[in-house]
Amino acid sequence: MYNAYTTFEVQIHHIRDVAINMKKSIIVLITLLLTTFTYCQNEFVVTAGNGLFLRQEPNSQGKKIGKLYFGAEVNIIEKTENSQTIIDNGEKITGNWVKISFKNFPTFISNAESGYVFDGYLKQKKESIEEIKNEIAKYPEFDKLTINTKITPFYLKGDFFGYKENDIVVLLKNSDGETKIGFINKGIETKIYILGNQNDPFNMRDYSWIGIFKKVNKGEVLWSNYEDDFVDFKDVPENKKVKLNYNSLYMHASESCGGGFVFWKDGKFNWLQQE
Repeated sequence: MYNAYTTFEVQIHHIRDVAINMKKSIIVLITLLLTTFTYCQNEFVVTAGNGLFLRQEPNSQGKKIGKLYFGAEVNIIEKTENSQTIIDNGEKITGNWVKISFKNFPTFISNAESGYVFDGYLKQKKESIEEIKNEIAKYPEFDKLTINTKITPFYLKGDFFGYKENDIVVLLKNSDGETKIGFINKGIETKIYILGNQNDPFNMRDYSWIGIFKKVNKGEVLWSNYEDDFVDFKDVPENKKVKLNYNSLYMHASESCGGGFVFWKDGKFNWLQQE
């Protein structure tokens, strides 16, 4: 015999089970969102132009155990209570000593898995992204291009054209996922250059192979270590060495041969191979 009460009771139990499962799912989702939000809040990038020392103790006398390059991404895992102000090239920098964790790949930082840095030279990653977004939005040449944050660092600052200005170099991507390199030359007159377009001086359309992307300090010697075969630095003729009084770029694949120095000279971009 058909039992309406039993059927109704089964439906009630089913609805209750569905509600319980939905509640559990919502709790899990909220937990994941809070975890992601907290993690993002702790993601920072190094803003010190010449890099930032990693120390064993939270003070300026602490033993140096490594150095983080500009744009390196770190996570803050502990913050000291007392803030302090330091003077750097006449500029006041206020912050706290913080304990950080980081990844060595693709650029080696330290044998340690964590250490202390002064967070006056750190900026939240999301703030850095917004800052660069706002900067490239000023120039129509960057229309239809977005920041490629998958490569670390995704931007660099320095004097790349010899005008003693703080130029910007940004890794970008188009709708096809191809990586381009955008230069904002803030010299006498702001000029935009994009490597990876049809007029690329190195006949490249996609720079997605980049794993290591660094600013080279002025005065460092640039050279090619491959011409038909590998060449040791000691065997490079003096007339093939390049020494600039402004910055250049070093870009290389992460785990394989292939890369080089890129620099501006004589009104054009130049390349020196580094295998």
